[in-house]
Amino acid sequence: MISEIKAISAEKKQRLIAVGMGTAIALAAVYFLMISPAQDALKKLGGQIAEAEKKYADADRLVKRTQAVSEEYDRLNEHLNGIETSMVSGDLVQWIRSMELKFRTQAPYKVEIPNLPFRGQGEMTMIPEFSYKAAAYGFSGTAYYHDLGKYLADWENQFPYMRVLSLDLVPEDAVGGTTGSDEREKLSFNFEVSALVRPPKRN
Repeated sequence: MISEIKAISAEKKQRLIAVGMGTAIALAAVYFLMISPAQDALKKLGGQIAEAEKKYADADRLVKRTQAVSEEYDRLNEHLNGIETSMVSGDLVQWIRSMELKFRTQAPYKVEIPNLPFRGQGEMTMIPEFSYKAAAYGFSGTAYYHDLGKYLADWENQFPYMRVLSLDLVPEDAVGGTTGSDEREKLSFNFEVSALVRPPKRN
């Protein structure tokens, strides 16, 4: 009886070992054939999701940046249009005459400018590939030194797109003026003004 029990136990042990080995092999096969590929696929999919999320975040930032750039462009364009509205336009001769008269009468400048000849229009040569043309005007007249200095300073401050060039000063009596004691500081002057011309309206 004892020997039969031992024989059965040995047989069961072998079966149990065989079952255990078979189970291990089956589990290993399931892992390598099913679980491991699934894990690799999940890992790859996770990387793709992360990459897609990064691209989405980059695209979202780009869209927001594009909107900000567009708004800044519109703001600067509006500012530029505001500046251009006061540039030389239309009849170039009549424009400078009316502009200078308006400027001179808005403050008590003791400056006499009877002549404002138009010298011509051409390319702005000081800055290469500049998109604005320039009109040149000649200014000549008489004024006291300090009055003329204030006039020129205020002119360039009010009209930043204009520049005073080639200023020439001589005592008025040197060109046939009076020589009274109150006229000693009075000067005859000539200078040129270069002014930007408003370009054709942009789309």
